[in-house]
Amino acid sequence: MNLFKRLAVIAAISAGILSAAKAEEMAFRISLNTGPNHVRNIALEKFVAQLSERTKGKLDVQVFPSSQLFKGPDVPKALAQGGVEMGVPIILYISRVVPNAGLLDLPMFFGRTAKEVHAVMDGPVGAELNAEIEAKVGVKIIGPNLDLGHGSIFTTESPAGSLAALKGLKLRVPGSPAAKVRYQSLGVESVSISFSDVPIALAQKSIDGLMTTHETVRSAKLWESGLKYSIDTQGTFLQYVPMIGKPTWDKLGPELQKVITDTWAETVGPARELAAQRQASAREKGVAEGIKAVQATPEELAAFRAELMKQQSSIIEATRMNAEFAARAATALGN
Repeated sequence: MNLFKRLAVIAAISAGILSAAKAEEMAFRISLNTGPNHVRNIALEKFVAQLSERTKGKLDVQVFPSSQLFKGPDVPKALAQGGVEMGVPIILYISRVVPNAGLLDLPMFFGRTAKEVHAVMDGPVGAELNAEIEAKVGVKIIGPNLDLGHGSIFTTESPAGSLAALKGLKLRVPGSPAAKVRYQSLGVESVSISFSDVPIALAQKSIDGLMTTHETVRSAKLWESGLKYSIDTQGTFLQYVPMIGKPTWDKLGPELQKVITDTWAETVGPARELAAQRQASAREKGVAEGIKAVQATPEELAAFRAELMKQQSSIIEATRMNAEFAARAATALGN
């Protein structure tokens, strides 16, 4: 065999080996609806890097931001059907299928600290909720929730100097039925639209503002879409749920499953700290870009929470939340 034929054979064999090695890698796509500079995406960078390193040759880990694969509300269903391998959707989206997932929107959580929320969601009540989500949605939750932080209300033309000033506005409010009840109590018309559609909705004045976080506003530069005012209410604490579709989870096997859960466990604590830091700096950035930010007064928040608590039982019933589950959460919260 001459030299050229030998080289051709070697090249063919090498290509075959590389193809076989590549074929052994399992696609592991992570679908996110936020952009690369959002805290969720940034927090996941370490997780993705470590997972890629620890599963080298077994998982082809790729992140698809900005709803490239699926919009946020569609991620849980896509996971269950095997359309994507992993997602970290906001918990509010899940409440459409699992009413108890709207827990953090109940009045008893109004104004609570991150530490208080973690005590409930990282404990037995959160474990019970996770088990229900897994069973009803068809996913595996791989560890504690990732924080986004407290939600604030942002507006375009109407100064948000107080809760009373929000009456009559049309605001984009993500997700849960319990959240809608809260904003109805403020006299707000709540609108459900995908976050990817928010900039154009603001620019076209089809909404007067939205409930979101300072970090989310910064990541999307929503001041460029007309946001001018904000009011911090600590009205809800937003979290993301790390989940893998059941078809994918079963295919992974015990060894890869452990690598994934261990890697997430190492990631989530620092990621929560990062989220808190970025919310503070994002508020400062918004102010620098012209957003007039105010903090609702303790008296106004206390009065509104007291009024909301009168409706908690009816909210639980209207949203089909399990009353006994809510009572266990109240006990864990110290109510």
